[in-house]
Order: sequence, then structure tokens, then C-alpha cells
Amino acid sequence: MKEKMKKLLEKIGHPFQMFNEDGTYQGCFYPIQVLYPEIPRYKLVSEDVEENYNYGMAKIREYCDEVSPNDLKMGDIITAKYNKALHVAVYYEFGKIIHVFKEHSLQIGRLKLFSEFQSYRVR
Repeated sequence: MKEKMKKLLEKIGHPFQMFNEDGTYQGCFYPIQVLYPEIPRYKLVSEDVEENYNYGMAKIREYCDEVSPNDLKMGDIITAKYNKALHVAVYYEFGKIIHVFKEHSLQIGRLKLFSEFQSYRVR
């Protein structure tokens, strides 16, 4: 995991595209796609934020197991509802996450940005 995380950290501050070449959505799923290329790409299923949230959570649950926030390890996936939409991040270390907000570059942030979140570990 440390080697994969090193590759992800090299992308901090660099611009990225909101959509992959195949038309699938990248957005905040970008760090997950870098760390876990084996997980299928996220597809926006409608204009409805709630529908996309439910779809995204179903996909995460399909490939991950929920873990306790007290058991977070490098590379775990953090999910939260942010402005009614699904926001995902990757846990880094010491309460820090790697994530991207719409139209911004990949960045390191603090987990406490989210008052409520769920955490998952890829199987």
C-alpha cells in the first residue's frame, strides 16, 4: 500500500479531469481510481444527487467491508454526504485524508472536515 500511496501523493496539487476517457465520472473518486484500478469506474446514473449517492454507496459496499473509524488504515475509503452528494476520500495517516473537491486538484485534508462519515476497506 505504501508504494501505491506514494504514487497518489505525487499527484497532489496537479489538475485532473472530471471524467475518464471512457466517459465515467472521476471527480472525488480520483484517489480511489489511482489506488484501486481494479474497482470499476463510477458512473453518474442520473441528474438526481440522491440516486447517484445510493449508486455510489452500493458500488463501494460491493467491493469493500465497513470498518470502524477507530481501525482506519492507510488506503481505507472514507464516505460522507457533503451538500447532499456522495463525497469520497482515501485515509492517509494521522487523521489526514487525500481527496478532491469538484474542479480542484488532489489535496491532503483533515478527516475532521466531516462531522459524520463511514469508512471502508477494499477486500
